[in-house]
Amino acid sequence: MKKLFYFIQLIDGVWSVPLGFFIFFFVGLLLSTAFGMAVGQYDLAFIQPLFLAGTVVVGATNMSTIGLYFTFRTIFKYLYGDFKNGSIHNQSKLDFHNLSNLQKLCVSLFLFVFFVAAILIVFLSLV
Repeated sequence: MKKLFYFIQLIDGVWSVPLGFFIFFFVGLLLSTAFGMAVGQYDLAFIQPLFLAGTVVVGATNMSTIGLYFTFRTIFKYLYGDFKNGSIHNQSKLDFHNLSNLQKLCVSLFLFVFFVAAILIVFLSLV
């Protein structure tokens, strides 16, 4: 049971990508039934591709994680941890706690800006 929970936590594309497509589909249905195809000057239909863009970015991230697992397993185990003897050992998490506060802020801000930029690029190509 612990290993299944670890797998679902680690490879979140197993549940998040289908959930994203489900939300994408039903947001389109909700917007079209509640407001019609267009709502005057301000069209709410641009919201639906935002969910698809998020799903595409999460799916691509999960595909790169799977590629990292099969190609560079040592780097994968360093980043995501290893399940040994009923517990998870994650060296990168321990190394992250040893960083200074400024370094933690820079790493977190870089990752946040990277994902926002990726979602915006995909979103703008869909709209």
